[in-house]
Amino acid sequence: MLARRLLVLVSGAALFAPACTGTPAAAPTASPSPSTVSASPTPARVEFDAANALSHDRVLSVSIGPREAGSKAYVRAADYAASVFGRLGYRVTSQSVPLPSGKSQGVPVAAGVTQNVIAAPAGYDPAAPHLVVGAHLDTVVPSPGGNDNGSGAAVMLELARLAASEPTAMPIVWIAFGGEERRRPGVEGATFGSRYYLARLATAERRSLRGMLAIDMVGNGPVAYVCHESLTGDAFVEALLASATRLHLPAQKRVVVGVFSDHAPFEHAGFLVAWLWSGENATFHTPRDTFAVAQVSSIDRIGRIAWDTLRSIRL
Repeated sequence: MLARRLLVLVSGAALFAPACTGTPAAAPTASPSPSTVSASPTPARVEFDAANALSHDRVLSVSIGPREAGSKAYVRAADYAASVFGRLGYRVTSQSVPLPSGKSQGVPVAAGVTQNVIAAPAGYDPAAPHLVVGAHLDTVVPSPGGNDNGSGAAVMLELARLAASEPTAMPIVWIAFGGEERRRPGVEGATFGSRYYLARLATAERRSLRGMLAIDMVGNGPVAYVCHESLTGDAFVEALLASATRLHLPAQKRVVVGVFSDHAPFEHAGFLVAWLWSGENATFHTPRDTFAVAQVSSIDRIGRIAWDTLRSIRL
């Protein structure tokens, strides 16, 4: 999440005996009584598992640690996301994204290349209506990113597991974005991966894209904030808030200006978007943003709201 921190506040058959005749009737074939008939079991619905999500966050923020977009550590994170998607049966591609030189939290960083990891479901038709769900993998230079954004990437990977087991109402393309964190001032100084993905999206796929959900910095907070700039409509935001209401989970709508995540390029390109966020945290963009910052309650809240929406939403 890229913050200048300017916010503008916002589910019997009856058994018949044979007729009496002069010929002894054959013994009737036994039929099971209604109480013994076994109906085909209804498959259990898959549910969000915060422990699974946290296991991904642990890999990203502890085993790998700080993963600035142009670094070898980031490549390890991208490879990890690709392996998780691949095991789940998705068709995985890597998209190289150029990065300019600049500064990450005041630390000079060289020009280079990062990656978007893109996972499409089996049988995906780019020309059919679909959603994008994304979370950035990169961190600022000094931070292991347990919250920003190991938490969001971890939730995304767990949601992808659920969607691989229970088809969603609309196909979902899952993207682990590179280069979300700021390197230069202004709109062009951040969200490199999401802007690159959009700029190179084939015309048919762009036309069929119905909405984008960003999951960023969701590991610590008492409320699920459902955010956007309110430029393109509220349908995605309202669907998430309705899920929160059904699940009796605290959520609030926020219209945000000056706070960036990977939803922003999509919203400015005219798409319906929503950004799930758990709010500011004192460890934001510091070495103290460790795995220990991530709370089970916050991860669970965000994941359950997202899954309740994604399994049924049509935009």
